[in-house]
Amino acid sequence: MVNKLNLRELSIAGLIAAVYAVISLVFLPVSFGIYQVRIAEALTVLPFITVAAVPGLFIGCLIANIFGGMGWPDIVFGSLVTLVAALATRYIFHFNKKKNSRWWSVLPLVLIWFGAIYLMGSSGINLIVVVISIFSVLLLWYAVKLDVVDKKSVMLVTFLKILSLALIIVAIYMGYYRSDEIIFFLGALSVACAWVITLVVVIYWLKGHNPSILLAPLPPVIFNAFGVSAYLAPIAGFDYWFSVQMIGIGQMIACYLLGLPLLLFFEKRKNLFLR
Repeated sequence: MVNKLNLRELSIAGLIAAVYAVISLVFLPVSFGIYQVRIAEALTVLPFITVAAVPGLFIGCLIANIFGGMGWPDIVFGSLVTLVAALATRYIFHFNKKKNSRWWSVLPLVLIWFGAIYLMGSSGINLIVVVISIFSVLLLWYAVKLDVVDKKSVMLVTFLKILSLALIIVAIYMGYYRSDEIIFFLGALSVACAWVITLVVVIYWLKGHNPSILLAPLPPVIFNAFGVSAYLAPIAGFDYWFSVQMIGIGQMIACYLLGLPLLLFFEKRKNLFLR
């Protein structure tokens, strides 16, 4: 791949590598370990814009992991996970051009909802929040299937979101009286993230665009959650599935709450990159 890059793309790759490594090391306390939100992972959406980001992210991650202090498994396997995720995101760029690809944009929503259900539990007001939120996604899916995403359906979904938001505020307040309030709060944060992504889907469909761009941040979330946990959980002495949850949530924050707005920003300024 590197042999096919021209001088400008090599420069972009070097810049991405440098920025990734610097951000990772500047925010060193939160960039490594089980409880991590590696802010530099917001850059993992860039392969959707330019192929130069693939080697750039790999080299940047390799440099960051060398100085991260987690040992050779993180240097070798962590960097390879980033490379595979970057290649998958690049594939989504080509997949995005297909007409039937827009249906896959619902996949991140489904994964987030399931994660939120697991973290928030299934009792009382928590169940009500989840049911209303999932219903809003199903309503959107049905409206798009019939090609009737109009102002009425958007208003109804928005109303359900506002109702869910009110319920989640009450649920968070009640969470302070639980022994697992931190995990419960992360579940609430997952629901809030799903609302944001659902709203973007509505806007994209309403404007006639392909919302499968929402799939771009998904590979680094999945590959890091399951791949990094495979070697990091034994090193840190944590249960594998607990590690998957924690790293997955951190990746969701970095790749969606930070990375997705970054991707949408650069998507409107395509002349800055070479496809």
